[in-house]
Amino acid sequence: MSDKLTSPSHTITIRTLLLRDIGGLFLIALGAVLAVTLYFGNQGGLVVVRENANSAISSIMQTMKAHIRPALKAAEFVGQNAMQDGPPMSSAARDMALTTMYLHSHIRALAFIWNDGRVEWITADGRRGSRIVAPGSVEEQAVQEAREVGATYLAAPVYTEGAQLTLISARSPIYDNKGNYIGVAAAAFSPLDISIFLRDALVGRASVFVLDEKDRLLAHPILTDPSMQALMSREKPLLNATELGDPVLAALLDPKRRSAGTLDKTSGTEYWTAKVGGTSYVALAQKISFARGNRYTVGVYVDQSVSSYNNMMRYLGYGAIAGLVVMGLAMLRLRQLAERIRLPVTELASASNAIAKLDLETVPKIHGNPVREFNDAAGAFNAMIAGLAQFRVYVPRSLVMEILRERGSQGVPSVEREVTVLFSDIVGFTGISQKYPPDEVVDMLNAHFTLMNNAIESEGGNIDKYAGDSVMAFWGAPAIRKDHAAASLRAVRRIAHSLREDNRRRVEKGADPIHIRIGIATGKAIVGNIGAPDRINYTIVGDTVNVANRLEQLGKQVAPDKDVCVLVAAETAESAGNLENISDVGLFELRGRTGSVQVFQLNLEGEPT
Repeated sequence: MSDKLTSPSHTITIRTLLLRDIGGLFLIALGAVLAVTLYFGNQGGLVVVRENANSAISSIMQTMKAHIRPALKAAEFVGQNAMQDGPPMSSAARDMALTTMYLHSHIRALAFIWNDGRVEWITADGRRGSRIVAPGSVEEQAVQEAREVGATYLAAPVYTEGAQLTLISARSPIYDNKGNYIGVAAAAFSPLDISIFLRDALVGRASVFVLDEKDRLLAHPILTDPSMQALMSREKPLLNATELGDPVLAALLDPKRRSAGTLDKTSGTEYWTAKVGGTSYVALAQKISFARGNRYTVGVYVDQSVSSYNNMMRYLGYGAIAGLVVMGLAMLRLRQLAERIRLPVTELASASNAIAKLDLETVPKIHGNPVREFNDAAGAFNAMIAGLAQFRVYVPRSLVMEILRERGSQGVPSVEREVTVLFSDIVGFTGISQKYPPDEVVDMLNAHFTLMNNAIESEGGNIDKYAGDSVMAFWGAPAIRKDHAAASLRAVRRIAHSLREDNRRRVEKGADPIHIRIGIATGKAIVGNIGAPDRINYTIVGDTVNVANRLEQLGKQVAPDKDVCVLVAAETAESAGNLENISDVGLFELRGRTGSVQVFQLNLEGEPT
């Protein structure tokens, strides 16, 4: 099959396609649909009711899973991987607990209750504490209960005075390396978060609820009212429907006031009906269990008249009448639909052109469309942009653009090329990393690498890699340029200027200034795609790379006290042309090489700062 694009003279617009070809079919199909609508309405109505109920309940169940399963896994993972040595909580265990709560923000706290009578806890905001377990307390019961269960499980809701909230804890027994039971890990989350979701969820006109085994309300939109939360206590961690002020749910839960049956045996969906104030209500519910422990009931209820069969048939009749009107307006509506489809296609084409230039900052977000395929395409496209945005930080945009300009989609072969290579390293970085907290070290490195990157790319250089506190860059590939050596020295001057400005600010803030060593070498090297088939880097290898690296290390000997020590090979100085502020520092034998190298030092003391 030919892969050539169709000639523009043989193409038609989406609008024309829909109006000409699909429009006629639409009119025929619409007439046929109107003819059979009433016939199939009876059976279809029941299917819709069942499917909508299952869909609504499924949405609630997914929310429950999103809160409960991470808590179960957190209790098991932290307990078994960080607390096997028992108390007290180590720094590694603390970090693991905080990371877990950061990744799952609905987990309010992690607690570790030991069978020696102690309990330790840590909250999501980093607060920690410990105390002795009181006899007969919930904590003492938890230790015994976890021993008997012997697996991860959900505990009954407990009201906590400190948080002024009812919490549910996912618990997992902790065993030491010899298999001895030493305590229980608990990850606590609040059912209030589930109530907030139920309040904000749009489930038509239905009201949603989650019950525990005692038909107490674990989650309900009304529970988000602070006045409802105020009714809870240690003795009453959950409210029933009457206490909540929901007479409809109270009637539906009362076996004496309701009728019950099974709607769908496959999913286990039950229905309850009850009459309150002269209005009939129907509830659909399913029982679910996520682990050993409590079993919950999730469901929805609605005014029965809203979803009754008679009203459904009446609406189908209205639909038939409306269909006759729609038939007369079909072509106009179809034209509007065609325009709505055309716009996202145009957006996709425009955005694709921006992607071809790797100009991701200007790529607009593609909006959805009533047509499923275009809507899916928009979602996939936006996801692709998000992925490219993340991927782009690992691949230099300037390097990719050079490769595309040089070879297009064919990529670049590995070739020998004369290039200039730069290595830089922060003086005394090991001491700096030991002196400052890790987050400050990372911030410092990111700021330093940004400074280096800006200076190097402004002179047409390419960052090859960051290795610890070191930077490797090169000029002269993939695009051939004659001034690669001079460009590298101009970049060094930019680096020195920016570094000194940054050091001035660091000193004003009370931080230590940063000193760096730089080595630059010019010569032949192999450049191109190097690596395994599924992990290839565009990089550079050869003796020139080794010389640049050794020159950077030689700075320790030549100028250990300079804030910016720049040593360059003779080939670099010669290729860069007549240079000022450069001095010959002699011949040196570099580690790992035979023969001597003539070394020059770039004097940056007189550079403007």
